[in-house]
Amino acid sequence: MRKILRDVFCAFSLLLLCACIPEIIPYESILDTPLRHHENGMKLLHAGKIEASKSEFNRCLEIDREYAPGYVGLGLISGIKGDYSNAMDKMNFAGLFTRNRHEAALVHVGIMRIYLMGGEQISTDWLRKTEEHYQKSILLAPEVPDAYYFMGIAYKVALRWDKALQEFLHVVNINGDFAAEASNYISVIQETRKHM
Repeated sequence: MRKILRDVFCAFSLLLLCACIPEIIPYESILDTPLRHHENGMKLLHAGKIEASKSEFNRCLEIDREYAPGYVGLGLISGIKGDYSNAMDKMNFAGLFTRNRHEAALVHVGIMRIYLMGGEQISTDWLRKTEEHYQKSILLAPEVPDAYYFMGIAYKVALRWDKALQEFLHVVNINGDFAAEASNYISVIQETRKHM
C-alpha cells in the first residue's frame, strides 16, 4: 500500500511539475512577425536591396493581410521603380487598415516620400501636398522623426534652406531614426549658406 501511495504521489508530483513548465515558443515564431519583417524590409530598402525588401514586405502580408506597414513598404518599392500610380494606390490601401496613430502617421509619411520621388511627375503642387501629409503625420505621431526628416528633404529639394534646417534640427532633437542623416544635412545646409 505504501508503495502504491508513493508511486501515485510521484506521478502527481511529476504532472504538477510539467504543468508549471512554461510552453517553449519556437525561436522562428518570435522573429516571424509582421513588425519584424517590416523593420527588416525598411533596413533593406534603405540599403538599396529592393528585391530582398520586397520579400520582407510580402512576408508581412502573408502573416497578416491587413498589416498596413506592409503595404506602405510595397508602395515605396513601386515609387522607387517609378510606378507612382501604383505606389499611391498601395498607400491609400494601407490607409484602410491602420490600427493605431503610429500606423496612420506611417501611411502619411509614405505618401510624402512618393511625392518626393515623383515630384512634378505626380503633381505640379507636390510640395504643398507633401506639407499636407506632413501636418497630418505630426498630428498623429509628433514623436516620430520620419515626417520631419522627409519634410526637411522636401524643403531641401525645393531650396527652402531655412525650413529644411528647421526640420532637420527637429529630427536631431528627437534623436531617433534619421538623426545622423539629419545632422549631416544640417552641416551641408550651413556650408551651402556660407557660400551664398
